[in-house]
Amino acid sequence: MAVKTKKEADHQVLYPVLQNGRIGYINSAGKMIVAPQFAGPENGFFRVLEAVTVRALLEGLAPVQVGAKWGYINNSGKMAVDPQFDDAGAFQEGMAPVRIADRWGFIDKSGKIAINPQFEQVGPFSDGFAAVKQGGKWGFIDNEGTHLVRPQFDDVAGARWSLISHPGAGGGHFSEDFAGVKVGDKWGYIDKSGTLAINPQFEKAISFYEGLAGVQLGHKWGFIGKKGDFEINPQFADVGGFGDKLAPVQLEGKWGFIDKTGAFVDRPQFEDAFSFFEGLAAVKFDGRWGYVDKSGKYVIQP
Repeated sequence: MAVKTKKEADHQVLYPVLQNGRIGYINSAGKMIVAPQFAGPENGFFRVLEAVTVRALLEGLAPVQVGAKWGYINNSGKMAVDPQFDDAGAFQEGMAPVRIADRWGFIDKSGKIAINPQFEQVGPFSDGFAAVKQGGKWGFIDNEGTHLVRPQFDDVAGARWSLISHPGAGGGHFSEDFAGVKVGDKWGYIDKSGTLAINPQFEKAISFYEGLAGVQLGHKWGFIGKKGDFEINPQFADVGGFGDKLAPVQLEGKWGFIDKTGAFVDRPQFEDAFSFFEGLAAVKFDGRWGYVDKSGKYVIQP
């Protein structure tokens, strides 16, 4: 029997599950790897179902709540960073956002503070930068805490499943060299020089994934390319980002998945759905969460 190296173990993908109000982790075959033991959802949001948290397990650590404090476990379920933070986000690019009292900063994988808590809100590191909020405005810093863009935007775009605490909180980030920003009451996109590359014109926006970004024009959502032109016309009530060439979209109160032509590959039938990652997507059906593959077949039953 082959033994996994540390590098291979760090790249193992684990999926969060909820049993009896406790969170555990299973692998893609449905085998329980970390027994349910960590605090469950708060305020009706199942925060560990967020794709960013699943992604964090690729870096070998995942945030968990023990009592009133947050720490980090490794892929074997052992506590790697002791619970000590008032809130915590997922590791990306070797850094994770943590909150101490009412300010956010970043730690490295040893649990040491890398960027002092000083921000009102933050997003995860992506493409080398993280969104930060100071004085009610958003800007971007690099991994040494130096500003790429001084706080000046009214909001920054992320993905609906990758926000730090729940879908209503901050968590914007650079993705594929662009970041969605809000100027006044409209959304556009800046490039890595901090210059507006797509002028603010949309009601809402999420980040670019696989070359496309979800934007709201009027009351409907569609997808634009990096020149700002629509590739999939606005027609949906809500959308998520593309993953594995598919994107979750909401139509007439139900969620399904479309391909890059805008065609449904799985009819709208779910109460909620997250983007595909490593071949699986979390979906909610009849009040319970499970995972489907790209054919729409349940791999892990709700």
